[in-house]
Amino acid sequence: MSGLLLPETDPWGDAGLLHLPVASASAPQDPQSLRAFIAEAYPRYGFHRWAELLIELLQQVADGQLSRLIVTCPPRLGKSLLVSKLFPAYFLQRYPHLFAAIASYSAELAYAHSREARHFYRVTGHLLARDSAAVGNWLTRQRGGCIAAGVDGPFTGKGYSLGIIDDPYKGPGDAASPALRQKLIDWLRSVWLTRAEPASVLGPDGQEQPNLSAQVIVLTRWDHQDVVAWLLEQELGEAPQDWTLLDLPAIAEPTSQRPKLPPTCTLIPDWRLPGEALCPERFPLPELLKIRARLGAYWWAALYQQRPSPATGSIFLRHWIRGPEARPHGERNYALLALSCDLSFKGEAESDYCGFCLAGLLAPAARGAIPRSGESEAPMPQAELEIEVLWAARHRFGLPEVIRFLLGCLETLEQQGLRPNAVLIEDAANGPAVLQTLRRRVPGMLPITARGSKETRAHAVAPLVEAGQIRFHHRAQPLVEEAIRFPRGSKDLVDAFCHGALWLEGRYWRAQGLQPLAAPLLICR
Repeated sequence: MSGLLLPETDPWGDAGLLHLPVASASAPQDPQSLRAFIAEAYPRYGFHRWAELLIELLQQVADGQLSRLIVTCPPRLGKSLLVSKLFPAYFLQRYPHLFAAIASYSAELAYAHSREARHFYRVTGHLLARDSAAVGNWLTRQRGGCIAAGVDGPFTGKGYSLGIIDDPYKGPGDAASPALRQKLIDWLRSVWLTRAEPASVLGPDGQEQPNLSAQVIVLTRWDHQDVVAWLLEQELGEAPQDWTLLDLPAIAEPTSQRPKLPPTCTLIPDWRLPGEALCPERFPLPELLKIRARLGAYWWAALYQQRPSPATGSIFLRHWIRGPEARPHGERNYALLALSCDLSFKGEAESDYCGFCLAGLLAPAARGAIPRSGESEAPMPQAELEIEVLWAARHRFGLPEVIRFLLGCLETLEQQGLRPNAVLIEDAANGPAVLQTLRRRVPGMLPITARGSKETRAHAVAPLVEAGQIRFHHRAQPLVEEAIRFPRGSKDLVDAFCHGALWLEGRYWRAQGLQPLAAPLLICR
């Protein structure tokens, strides 16, 4: 050992021999925490209370302490940024030899999440493989990486240790469709879950040991029979997964009002007192109350409180139905009248009904007259939206009977001083035939394009009924009884009513100098 430095006196750590590799004497460092990673990758991230709680749970997932996590929360909270963009980047920074998978309702959205995850991975100083850096399938230098696809797309060829499903439904139509719900469940069973790494493997000693294999599902709830309901139902079967659920209602509720979970599941306690907002920094309580008034009880409970209920019997509630308010001397001045028609006819006993509904937009003295179609629409004094449904009827008609009935109705209304400003005909099914026949004989006849399903339109009108801004005369009783049962049974009167109410509401907002909503607020994410 002559001429060689002793290790304890050797400043180069190579025992006096140049280029001789030796083990580092420094102790291994603890892995970086998810919170520290977020602060480095996204310095302006707001660590709100709800986010801190979710970060703690995701940290447990990355540490291998938690393998099944469901997160339900209101829209526009920032859940995707945390769960589907920052967390996969952190996970691969911890385990660059493993794979993370991201799925969403469309491949485009899943790719967008993957692109951001790739950005956060790189911006924190980690390198990608030179031969694979595509948005939907990128690799680390250690040959792990991230794969992304839509919920009906393929994940063939690779397994994953972290699976993230973020918003598997595009909107209420998908979530409420039994066929699309079943399609998602079939995909979960046949594709998604088959690509997951096993939860345990055999160690060198031949004994089973835990393996890093985690599932994280995050969504805003649309329907009471969505994928969360299905997963919780599976907990009552032979192979429970022991899900942990972070349930985040927009406004805190007493524990007794929250949904009950299967005994195999763990519910993270809410830290708030009843009535407190979830994220007052972003959505203060007064703003949430405005959103609740606009959405109505059904969508508020589902989207914001994460308590979706069966739609049957809960879109229009009986105690919402109100008669017209008393007016001095019984006078009623309508700024606009709309006769809306839902037409489906074959002239046969088993054919669908044709629905007819007459509704008027009240014009108080403060409001003045609302310009008719084609006239200048200057802003006018603000007044509360008030609509009255004067009459509704349904009949089984063929085309000749529909023509005679409409012309007779219009003549009678003209005699009573109630000539409609618009006759609304849905531009579908048999509507175009009536439009073509009567366009030159009936002024103000307008084709209406149906957007979304009948249920979607009903949900858009329901908040106005709940708020008392739409009232019903006794001659509209057939519509009231159908609305209470909706969507069971006949739907023709409800659909005609919704077309008319939405048209009057749009004209009202334009007359106020405001742009009417192109789509219900509930569609926004």
